[in-house]
Formats: sequence, C-alpha cells, structure tokens
Amino acid sequence: MKNFFKSLLAVLLVCWIAAVSAEDRIGVVDLEKIFREYHKSRSVENFINQRAEAVRAYLTQLQKQLNELRASARKLGTDAVNPALSESEKLITQKNADEALRKVRAKEAEIQLYVTEVSRERKELERKKRAEIMADIHAEIKRRAAVRGFNFIIDKSGRTLNDQPALLLFPAGRDISDEVIRELNRTAPKNKTEVKK
Repeated sequence: MKNFFKSLLAVLLVCWIAAVSAEDRIGVVDLEKIFREYHKSRSVENFINQRAEAVRAYLTQLQKQLNELRASARKLGTDAVNPALSESEKLITQKNADEALRKVRAKEAEIQLYVTEVSRERKELERKKRAEIMADIHAEIKRRAAVRGFNFIIDKSGRTLNDQPALLLFPAGRDISDEVIRELNRTAPKNKTEVKK
C-alpha cells in the first residue's frame, strides 16, 4: 500500500509539472543586441559623439589660451629678476608677473570646472536617453510576448561571474530578439542618401 501511494504521488507530481510547463511559456531575448541595433540607440550615440567633438574643440582652444598665459607668466617672472632693471621696474614687472600667474590659475580652474560640468552633463544625458530607449524596448518586448503567448522573458545576453552566458540552451523559436528589433526599427527615419523611387 505504501508503494502505491508513492507511485500515485510520483504520477501526480509529473502531471502537475507538465501542466505548469504548458501554462508557463518562456521566451528569450538578447537585450544587448536589441539595444545596439535599435535605431534610436545609434542616433543618440551619434549625437553624443558630435557633442564630444565640439567639447574637444573647445578644450583645445582653452588649452591654447592656457599655454599662452603660462608662456607670458614665465617671461614676466624671468624679467622680474633681471639685474639690468631698476628696483622700481622690477617691482612693476613682479606685479605684472603675479597678475599673469593669477590669470593662469584662473584659466586652469575654468578648464577643470568645464571638464567636470561637461562630464556630469554627458553622464546625465546618457542615463536619461538609455532610460527612454529601454522603456521603448521593454514595451515592445511585453507586446511581442503577449502576441506569442509567453508568460516569462529571459535575457540571454547576461553573463555569469566567470563570463559565461547565463542561459546556455533554449529552443531557437523562443528567441524574439529579431522580431523586437524589426518592430522597433519599423519607424526609423529613412536614410537621407537613399535614392527615392
């Protein structure tokens, strides 16, 4: 009788697992690939790169101004100790050298403040745009999962601590990444260089 109950329990457990498995359909996506191939991601990346080029050009200009100020301060510092000058001329030159050194320090502080502010703005822009893009991606994944009847979606792009894929095996038909990318890019602006028919 004890074996009968064990057998019955085993059969019921298998039936329950089969029923749960039939209800819980699991889909797979590659979030890294979707993010990379979404047209808005590329647009944001291009915008950020263009902004970075403008920042580099402005920093180059500021660095040139700083180098000129440093050269002027060095020359005035050297002139201030010139033995050919009278004491009153040395005092005036030293005062000018001190003023030039103050301008150097002010320009260095201006550059440092600019770099800090630009870095903060860039991080904030990247965070904001990434959140907007991920909201689009999540909405489309939810929509696509509902269409396909998936109750769960697993991201296969995740890595374990030893840099191995977290999801090693899954049926190919469960991966909806390409469907999501196609739908997200359906509204992408047409390439300007494309020939109109």
